Amino acid sequence: MDIRILALDLDGTLLTDHNHVSDACREAVQAARAKGIAAVICTGRNAADSCLFGEQAGGMDWAVTGNGAEVRSLADGGVIFTDLLGEAPGLALVEGCERFGTDPCFYTPDAVYYGREFERFVEDCAAHGLSFNFIERKNYHRVPDGGWRAFVQSHHNEILKAILHAGSPALVDTMHQWLVQDGRFEAAPSEMFGGQLKNIEVNRKGVSKGRALAALAERLGCTMENVMAIGDSDNDLSMLRMAGLGVAMGNAPVHIQAAAGAVTADNVQDGVARAIETYLL
Repeated sequence: MDIRILALDLDGTLLTDHNHVSDACREAVQAARAKGIAAVICTGRNAADSCLFGEQAGGMDWAVTGNGAEVRSLADGGVIFTDLLGEAPGLALVEGCERFGTDPCFYTPDAVYYGREFERFVEDCAAHGLSFNFIERKNYHRVPDGGWRAFVQSHHNEILKAILHAGSPALVDTMHQWLVQDGRFEAAPSEMFGGQLKNIEVNRKGVSKGRALAALAERLGCTMENVMAIGDSDNDLSMLRMAGLGVAMGNAPVHIQAAAGAVTADNVQDGVARAIETYLL
């Protein structure tokens, strides 16, 4: 198989449970790059986080961010593809959250804008032994309660995606049903700690990591048949299915593993490094 692009999800894939790139994974990624393979971060996170973790990995070439809403070069920051959420869908999410008694979290290329529900999510993660330093980062900004409509109206030309949180997993399931029935969104649910915490990543309809990767592959003079993609979650399904070789992480749910062409070790056992060593080196 002629693999020219290595596409890597971040959370639960390239990153350990403590948001770190291991030495083994960094070395494997750099060995693939030394063979002329383009290393691509494919994440729901934004460009700011992608640059940070790209540096941890020893350097990477491209980033597909916001679940496929943007593609940019990590060498020079140049953007080659965008598919933003849009003002009307963003306002619809705000209105829906108000009905459900929660609030959204919006990602732009350079920042994350959050509210009280994200603060509670961070507290709940800490209660399960998983601490984040997100709120302390300079690129995370608190939106005042009641300020979401004004935020969307002033930032609609840069919003990549949203994440919806709620303290009740059952409420998250209800919100997911609403998003699916609405028909304007791509909604990828995810869960943590065996389903005790859940959230939903939301993009405009038609946006996906797979579609954005296909645009990048065309730019680089190849096709999705020349891509090896590695991931662990629902927002990775499109690229796992479209890639010439889709590899699921050992920590991925059963339905993600079933959709992939191969399964590697989990993210705390250097699954990315093992897959690279098996199929590319």
